[in-house]
Parts: sequence; C-alpha cells; structure tokens
Amino acid sequence: MNFTFLHRPEARKYSYKPQFYVPEEEQPTNTKRFDPEEFGAKLHRNWDSKRRASGNKTSNMRTVIWMVFIISILCFVAWKVFKIF
Repeated sequence: MNFTFLHRPEARKYSYKPQFYVPEEEQPTNTKRFDPEEFGAKLHRNWDSKRRASGNKTSNMRTVIWMVFIISILCFVAWKVFKIF
C-alpha cells in the first residue's frame, strides 16, 4: 500500500495561451448615450421600490414579535397545566 501522510500532489498544469489587448480591434459594447432624465427616472423607481420593501421588513418584525409572544404564552400555559418545565 502506497500511503503517506506528508504526500503533496503536483500542481496542475494548464495550456494557457495569453491574449493581448489590441484597441483597434475592440468593438464598443455600449453604444447608448447617457440620458440624465432616464437616469433620474430609474433612480426614483429604485428608491421607491426600496422604500416599499423596508415597510415589509417592519411587518415581518411584527410577525416575529407576535410569534414569540404567542409561544411564550403557550409555554406558560403548558407550565401551569402540565408542570413540564
């Protein structure tokens, strides 16, 4: 059996061929011009959606608080009735 604790495997070897950047051959990927009106509209829509989402977080927190309250009441009732804890 060929088993050793200190065996280190060899590093993997790749056949990587580097490519060089030629600015004349590169095509622009984004030909759309900047429109400040469109940017402002997108920004306001994004802010509005985040503001609405933050309202959902508070309602989720209320749900968690109610769940903890109900579980604590049930534990208290179980303790009084069954003397479990």
